[in-house]
Amino acid sequence: MSSALNSLTFSNRYGQLPEHFYQRKSPQSLKKPATLVALNPEVASLLGINPCELDEEQLTNWMTGHLQLRGSEPLAMKYAGHQFGYYNPDLGDGRGLLLGEITNPQGQHWEVHLKGAGQTAFSRFGDGRAVLRSSIREFLGSEALHYLGIPTTRALAVCVTGEAIRREQLEPGATLLRITPSHLRFGHFEHFYYQQDQQGLETLLKFTLDNLYPHLLDHPDPALALFDEVQERTASLVALWQAYGFCHGVLNTDNMSLLGETLDYGPFAFLDFYQPGYIGNHSDDQGRYAFDRQPQIVHWNLACFAQALSGLTAAEGLKASLNRFPELFQKQYRQSLATRLGVNPVTDWPLLQDFLRLCENSRVDWTRLLRLLAEGQLQAAETLLKAGGPGVTAQQVEAWMSSWQNQVDTYFASPQQRCRELEAVNPCVLPRTHLLQQAITAAEEGDFSEVKRLLAVFRHPFTPDGKQPGDLESPPAHQQCLPLSCSS
Repeated sequence: MSSALNSLTFSNRYGQLPEHFYQRKSPQSLKKPATLVALNPEVASLLGINPCELDEEQLTNWMTGHLQLRGSEPLAMKYAGHQFGYYNPDLGDGRGLLLGEITNPQGQHWEVHLKGAGQTAFSRFGDGRAVLRSSIREFLGSEALHYLGIPTTRALAVCVTGEAIRREQLEPGATLLRITPSHLRFGHFEHFYYQQDQQGLETLLKFTLDNLYPHLLDHPDPALALFDEVQERTASLVALWQAYGFCHGVLNTDNMSLLGETLDYGPFAFLDFYQPGYIGNHSDDQGRYAFDRQPQIVHWNLACFAQALSGLTAAEGLKASLNRFPELFQKQYRQSLATRLGVNPVTDWPLLQDFLRLCENSRVDWTRLLRLLAEGQLQAAETLLKAGGPGVTAQQVEAWMSSWQNQVDTYFASPQQRCRELEAVNPCVLPRTHLLQQAITAAEEGDFSEVKRLLAVFRHPFTPDGKQPGDLESPPAHQQCLPLSCSS
């Protein structure tokens, strides 16, 4: 057996906090043998593991509760949160465990978290398991976002357990190993605030500053400084989501990272055509988490976080900081969108607004449209817009194309430079729902090759090299912008 995993040295700084911050719990051992679906060699390297020396059986044993590595002290974190606008005190790691923390040779700290590890004290009558469908989606989706430049957790591996798990129907069970520097969420602070546990709040604040934001320790108002930094990171995150068409689907406060990362992938999706009101979660009856409402909801979630910090700093300072969110978001969003089109985020904002209206009214595949513009295929882009539907006229399309081309040409020395820079920020491939579903369907039949292929594809989203024609094409109409379940 390889020593690649045995050589890892675990610590658990979170496990040194008082016992009421978590439940110590080992993963439940699965009865049936597991099979490795896919390994992410880049994440293995981040943990200081040589992927070539990694024993597959040892890894799957670790991921299914049959092996506990030296120094690992698994625990389920306790937190709370607002779900669909209502406070829920009974949350926590209900199907996942923090296995421990690894410091790699570069001195980076990575928490290792196992999803599908079985029931905990916070499972709320759930089975504590994960299904293959949602595990593959997170495995591939998180890697895709990372290479698009969108902050996110990442995943080391997925294995299929051989058990049948009931969701809407019986599905193959799975586990997923996820890493991030910290799994702390807005909901951690909310828990202690609503419990009126001032000591718990102060302890959590010190832990957060010590381990995530040490540069704020000497700040005269560290709680306010923490809110400021978390808000800036979060505003930047949701701006990137909007600029690239990513819909999270379930933006509860317990799914909001203190690091400003994309966390807890559920019914996420990238827009196939530009549909601002797209609702990714089929249980979101009121459209609370629709794509175009994400900035508003993130602002609301930050208000919940600010309230949880109000026992640690003056409410006036938090309110003043919170009022800055719209400006922070708009500045980053306009910059990100303008960069994709090669124009100025301030003076050319009306041109950008016209572009979004054209995309919406024509129901065009806007990712494909942006790529055609980036590649300099202007006639193909114009044809695509005109063919999109009756919502726009040929005159409107021609007028916008002319305005954009006249403006964008003033910012670049040559068409070649323009194409080079725009292709570097406009992906030709995304983890669209239909591509992920193809990999899931094959994996459920025992063929994991498509999962591994897409892992490589999504690592290079800005070049068509190494892609199959189907990776670059729009999905069929019946597979566009489909709603998904939370267990997706």
